[in-house]
Amino acid sequence: MSFRCFLPAWITAWATAVFLPSAIIAYLGLSASAAAIGTGLHRLPASTWRVADDVGPAVKLMVGGILLLGFLSLGQMRRVGRGAAILVGLVAVAATLALIPTSLSRGFAHALTGTRFDWTTTPLYLLGGIGAGLVFAIGVTRCQRAAAR
Repeated sequence: MSFRCFLPAWITAWATAVFLPSAIIAYLGLSASAAAIGTGLHRLPASTWRVADDVGPAVKLMVGGILLLGFLSLGQMRRVGRGAAILVGLVAVAATLALIPTSLSRGFAHALTGTRFDWTTTPLYLLGGIGAGLVFAIGVTRCQRAAAR
């Protein structure tokens, strides 16, 4: 897999892992700072950005780093399968949920809800991991097809 295809796919996957759950959390009003902006589709861009901004930098770096390591391990494959990429995304988010200390997780998981694996937000974070894996696999596949032409 070429660096030209890998880098944009990884960055887009990382952004998906951060912003997809943030958008859903903002829309549902599960974050106090997003609720202060207001809920609904007309406020969604601002409230999504606020929720994502509330998430501590350590969380974003940890998710991005685990995604990077996982996707690099997939880079040895000639064709990146969606299932393997989704698994990497799920592992990245689940490991971050399990391992990040509360003091570094500002606005994320247990720092947001008071519970490490809250039944309301954990599925949303895992959905972000699934989305990240899909975005990566689709991005790499499209880039490789375009490069082959």
